[in-house]
Amino acid sequence: MPQAIVYIGYIAMVVVIVALSIKLGKYVDIIDAKSNISGAFIGGVMLAAVTSLPELFTSLSAVWIVRENSMIIGNILGSDLINLAFFGVILLIFGRGLKKATFSKFYYVALGVALGMYALVAIGLYFAEYMRVTWFSAISPAVLVLYVLFVSKMPKTSEASDQKSTDDGITLKQAVVRFLICAVVLIGASIAMTYLTDMVADKLNLGKTFAGALFLGVATSLPELISSATLCFRGNYDAAAGNIIGSNVFNFAILFVADTLSFMPDRSEIYILNSDSKWLLIFGVIATATTLCMMIIKNKCKPSRGALIGVQAINAVPPVIYVLYLLITTAVIAV
Repeated sequence: MPQAIVYIGYIAMVVVIVALSIKLGKYVDIIDAKSNISGAFIGGVMLAAVTSLPELFTSLSAVWIVRENSMIIGNILGSDLINLAFFGVILLIFGRGLKKATFSKFYYVALGVALGMYALVAIGLYFAEYMRVTWFSAISPAVLVLYVLFVSKMPKTSEASDQKSTDDGITLKQAVVRFLICAVVLIGASIAMTYLTDMVADKLNLGKTFAGALFLGVATSLPELISSATLCFRGNYDAAAGNIIGSNVFNFAILFVADTLSFMPDRSEIYILNSDSKWLLIFGVIATATTLCMMIIKNKCKPSRGALIGVQAINAVPPVIYVLYLLITTAVIAV
């Protein structure tokens, strides 16, 4: 396929995903405003599951269609790092509203779970030979169990809140139906994105893990980023945080699905240790720990200008870390 067509197709899919993500953020905010379901559950499970569909279907496509298992770790870890990096950017942009916002304390647990999943993946990468059970790694079911425990402990009902978004004249039923329609269309765009990313990687002679972390990771993270930006714009910071954090935890659970379905003889191990996966692990842990510290400080400090400046300084760390990752990996490729 001509190089220009590949690039145009990639950009077209990005535009489609962005448009769907804006709608998803809007409908989730309406569901949050018109129901008694907690913002943490709506953002951390409902929206997170939908906005993580690109990671899920691109990972499955990498296993069954493109047959590039090495893209999976880059896709998952890269998406999680990008999510936190751009969440920091979003909070920097919408800083005025952040001054009075509070985050659910359950997110402390959620980020702790994410750190635990990073630890499991690190074991899977460094001790892949010893973790293998038949065709899959013992780490994958451990990650799934941790995710199930995370969802089971999540608060399901909302607390009283003074901030409720406008509903734009859309009923709860209409918002749910439109939410589901956007989710279905997002599946098709996700599968197409996997093909296009593999083609872009071939055209630019990039490693599959790096391509997964950069082109696939960025594209599949757009639903989380755009929908969270939409929620912050509408003043719903709690659901936005739930979307980002819930998506990151859900992304790890995708490793179980991809690993257990990778049983064909010609499929390679998905836990592949290389320089890209090492840096993604290190920077991912730092970004996750930084986000946890930011939320704890934000909830405990009074809504003053000085406190906001300190919180925003912390929010700048994940974006800086992601840029550092790109600079390091680009330098390695150049060498």
